[in-house]
Amino acid sequence: MTQALRTLVVLAVLGAFTQPAHGQFNFNLGGELARPTSGLADLVKEDYGYGAHAALTYWLSYRAQLIGSGAYVTYGSEAFESRTELEDLVDQDLDDVVDRIEGDYSSIPITLGLRYYPLERLFVQGSAGVVYKRTRQKDNAGSGANKDFVTKRDLIVSPGVGLLIGRFSFQAQYNVAQDDWKWISLGVSMIFGKL
Repeated sequence: MTQALRTLVVLAVLGAFTQPAHGQFNFNLGGELARPTSGLADLVKEDYGYGAHAALTYWLSYRAQLIGSGAYVTYGSEAFESRTELEDLVDQDLDDVVDRIEGDYSSIPITLGLRYYPLERLFVQGSAGVVYKRTRQKDNAGSGANKDFVTKRDLIVSPGVGLLIGRFSFQAQYNVAQDDWKWISLGVSMIFGKL
């Protein structure tokens, strides 16, 4: 009984003088590069994609975080092959310029997951949620003109690893959705809030 009481007093004193990590929120904002794989790689025109992501993290303990995140990744923008093609953009209307930049395929994943720190700065994470897959439809009249996007919602799972350096988080993820829609992403984000 005396040993348990001493342990309880020591823990109370340590708890009074240390600031707990659990209960804190952080906001992450960053960008990412993506490489489509499998069936998605067969659809897109380019071997890369790019996008932005945001995440809200909540410290469950010193080693674990709950993560809610959302992102926008676009693929398949046609590469500009010459300076003349870039100069031709000046004469096009804004919708045509946006079409060239935005590409024909994009993903909007919204996930919830856990992040665990086996070492002080190294983390592993896993998340699951939904992904909105956007595909631009071609005109049926045979003119080759692009029309609006068609959006399909599917489930997604995203395991990953990362490194925390100061206020920056570097991470790599493998994103797997239904219908062979897969991509690898490398991202960096800045952390806002208490570390």
